[in-house]
Amino acid sequence: MAGVPVKFGTILSFCFALYAIYYRKNDIGDVRLSPVKEHLLFLEAENRVGVGNDQPKVALGYGACHDLFVNATSLLDHRELKGSPEHFNELATKDEFLKSFAYFFKHGAAAERFMSNSELYDELIKQALKLSDTRWTIGGNAPLMAKRFYIEGWNVLFAAKMSKKLKKYIPKDIQIVGADENEEVRDDVHMILEYKADEEFGVLKAPRANRYIIHNDENNPLLSSLEKFDEHLPGFSPNLLVISGLQMMDNYPFKTGDGKDLRAERLDLVKKQILTQPTSTLAHFEMASYVDLELLKHLTTKILPFVDSVGMNEQELTNLYSVLEYGEVSVVADSNPRVATALDQMRKTFMLIRNQNKQYQSTRQLTRIHVHTLAYQAIMTVKNSNWKRTEAAAAKASLTAHRYVCNKQEIELDKTKLLLDDSFSTTTDNDNNSRVFFEPTKPVSCWDEEVGGERVDICVAPVLICTEAQLTAGAGDNISAAGLVLQVEK
Repeated sequence: MAGVPVKFGTILSFCFALYAIYYRKNDIGDVRLSPVKEHLLFLEAENRVGVGNDQPKVALGYGACHDLFVNATSLLDHRELKGSPEHFNELATKDEFLKSFAYFFKHGAAAERFMSNSELYDELIKQALKLSDTRWTIGGNAPLMAKRFYIEGWNVLFAAKMSKKLKKYIPKDIQIVGADENEEVRDDVHMILEYKADEEFGVLKAPRANRYIIHNDENNPLLSSLEKFDEHLPGFSPNLLVISGLQMMDNYPFKTGDGKDLRAERLDLVKKQILTQPTSTLAHFEMASYVDLELLKHLTTKILPFVDSVGMNEQELTNLYSVLEYGEVSVVADSNPRVATALDQMRKTFMLIRNQNKQYQSTRQLTRIHVHTLAYQAIMTVKNSNWKRTEAAAAKASLTAHRYVCNKQEIELDKTKLLLDDSFSTTTDNDNNSRVFFEPTKPVSCWDEEVGGERVDICVAPVLICTEAQLTAGAGDNISAAGLVLQVEK
């Protein structure tokens, strides 16, 4: 049966022989591409969002910003890099910035860092604006996910303090709450330093396309739209609540003269906001790039025990697991992990958070994890939970990854490649020889198993990787939202 793990043996050699004959690359390209594309599109077409009275509703928090996109190697001069690449939690000097960028560039890893030096940040913005290919757009997890939900047919409410200028990037049918009427808002600006696969920065070469984000926010770290969001949630009555943007608190200098932990207080209000929603409203937490251990520990006690779902990329999965299991930050991880490695981390993370559900006597239990990587989408859902159509959701997320990065709705096979092998292990456990054979005519592999005493469904979908990347920042937000789109039913 397609997508079901099988044991090693003579069938293994036979299957490998068949794949070598029928699914090898020919002179034109990978012959798996066309059947993979057709079946992913079929799954998407067969599973659509409800309309009219069945239209689902999503509420998202918090924050928004102006994103300034710039080619990283055009802005930065590798000759100014003194010494070896190095990781810093926050950036105060040009030297720290260059070393930090180089550190993540050589790994092809996404990163987001707070720059405490406002003068340096403003100077970098001025330099970036002199480049011909620099462009402005809206940024922030909540607005990008909000736009994706809206495009896919959802009714959307999201929380952010935004200027009138920034609101022009948002479809008028999306309800925005956060600022008082006629309040003058100064938008935060994020600089998105993008680079392509194999791009060079001195002696360093990027193993994959990605982005490095810096910011000097004043508004978003305080979750300044939270109270207004609270006022509107009861009347909106969402089917799904999405918590995102909390990484803006990472290494932010919260100034308090009375000894209070303002960040902890704001996160307690987020927790309260989740807990005041009926359990029929599913709650999703969108992970991001975090390095502040104190903040991460807050998340593991104030947020994660109280949500139904978590979404993240491969770097964020490794970091979350490391914090939950060892109380340590993992700054960078394999940018293209084996499926077995990611699945094992998903299983362990699932069990660790489920233990926290019990420890904190949560009225919710984690029932869904979505991990998106360059090569594949992996979604785990608890059987008989409120999450539906896991196979179609994995397919939808895969298609969205290609469309967003290529910045084009149509999928062109000559701008596409597959990195997923003809078969993959379902675990790195040496005592378990289960493998899944990738069938191009039925590319989303799904099976059920027991994890921590729960029966779960796991689906892995190959990504039709865009070989001519136009956009990288915001890809994860669009992919995560697309994965949720088909899994919630009103």
